[in-house]
This record gives sequence, structure tokens and C-alpha cells, in this order.
Amino acid sequence: TISVSAFLLNRSSDLSTELFSALSHAARVAICHFLIGQPLTVREIQEKLGLSQPLVSHHLMILRNAHIVSAQSHGRTTQYSISDMHIRHIVVDVYAHTKEI
Repeated sequence: TISVSAFLLNRSSDLSTELFSALSHAARVAICHFLIGQPLTVREIQEKLGLSQPLVSHHLMILRNAHIVSAQSHGRTTQYSISDMHIRHIVVDVYAHTKEI
């Protein structure tokens, strides 16, 4: 096992903190929930959330920087999706946990 002090100084703890920080906003959690179902464009996310395009883009940038969301360009359109199954599990498990509270 790793000691708490070693963990706190460890790069993985920094990345873990960044991940949870990125998920600490309701709009970003909602974006993740939508992206679990299918890849979406900024416009599609904007329509689902009722937020402005600049605000959706800002939240996506934070999620991308934390490696939660990835982007795939298709011509002039970019689709966003959950970056991997670990992130998908975190989002689904947190949602399931909050339903039990």
C-alpha cells in the first residue's frame, strides 16, 4: 500500500484531483451523462442543456484538459465523447450512488 504522504506527492494524485475538479460542476456532469449515450457536437450539447455555445465550449475544454472527454474532427464538425471506459464507469457509478442517498 502507498502511504498518504506519498500519495499526495504522487503525480497520479494530482491527476485524480484534476479529474474530480473537472467533474465538480453540474453542467460538466450533465455533459458527461449525455456523452455516455453517444458522441455529440457542441451544438447538440447546447440544445440539450440550453446553454450558450461559448459556455458549452468552455466546459468541454475543461473536460478535455482533464482527459475526461475526447474530440474527433469530421470535416467542419467536431464530435465529443467520453474518453474511455474508466471515465464512463466513474460517471455512471457516481450517478447510481447519488440515487441511493
